[in-house]
Amino acid sequence: MDDGRDSKKLRVLLAEDHALLRQSLKAYLETQGDCEVVGEAQDGREAMRLYSELKPDVVLMDLSMPGVDGMVAVRSIRRDFPEARIIALTAHRAEEYLHAALDSGVDGYVVKAASAEDLLTAIRAVCRGEAYVSPEVSATLINGYLRGSRAAKATPLEMLTSREKHILEMVLSGMKNKEIAEKLFLSTRTVEKHRANFMKKLGLHNLHQVREFVKVHDLPLGEDL
Repeated sequence: MDDGRDSKKLRVLLAEDHALLRQSLKAYLETQGDCEVVGEAQDGREAMRLYSELKPDVVLMDLSMPGVDGMVAVRSIRRDFPEARIIALTAHRAEEYLHAALDSGVDGYVVKAASAEDLLTAIRAVCRGEAYVSPEVSATLINGYLRGSRAAKATPLEMLTSREKHILEMVLSGMKNKEIAEKLFLSTRTVEKHRANFMKKLGLHNLHQVREFVKVHDLPLGEDL
């Protein structure tokens, strides 16, 4: 029965090399009413290609796949499409694996031992712009955070990707988004996304605040301004 919700369905790309699990995930998600599986990938390379073609709302990415693995695919998709929403789907619970996945740019982390309901909750949360970690590994994440005093706190620039820092420098030099896009061979939309990302990470809202932030923190950016 058509209840008029089709246009609002969450468009999901499944990247999982085990066909049986992939088919089971697809069957489950498509019975939930608000999810639609729009593509299926068997490895990271196919996941990157399908993301570019389909622009799904969210990717369920198995991190251990043959050929180009999921971690590489996550970093590639995140680099080219900063707005992408990606959930790691993995059997690994180890702290180093969890941290590596989060560092690569995933928005969610769900272990394969989790319940189907947990996975659905993750998809809905990530599509709302929230982060999500399976309850099975949330304690691992918290423990890692509490031990964070072992390492120095990240400086403002360390919070930014190399591309974000580059665009920040260009913004401070007076370049407009269109000029930056042409210089870096990117779309204006991608530049806008990178710009929004570094503004959010630094907690700033306008160019004046960015200039003041750079001066106050004595950052090696925009030194000729």
